[in-house]
Amino acid sequence: MRSIALHAVFSVLFLLAGARFASAGEPASVVIADLEFKPSVITVRIGDTVTWINKDIVEHTATSSDGAFDVATPKAKPARWRAQKAGDFAYYCRLHPNMTGVIRVTR
Repeated sequence: MRSIALHAVFSVLFLLAGARFASAGEPASVVIADLEFKPSVITVRIGDTVTWINKDIVEHTATSSDGAFDVATPKAKPARWRAQKAGDFAYYCRLHPNMTGVIRVTR
């Protein structure tokens, strides 16, 4: 029984390892480097601002799959989006579609 409980705990920790949780009112940052969004999954609250910081030598976008946002992320300049409704927002770079991420917006 103990091994099952430990397995469950480690499974949850493994799933959360890639996620970043912002405190209420704290801006959440995603770094773009090596053609990746880092972290690839973040959790914010309604009203929080997500900032993408592009450290690559090329331009990117952060484009939601459902049309909720389409943010240009030029080289060496931050880009921002404010979360206005709850939900999971999958996004990608229109210029490099293999770059993907998820913003989880909670109440």
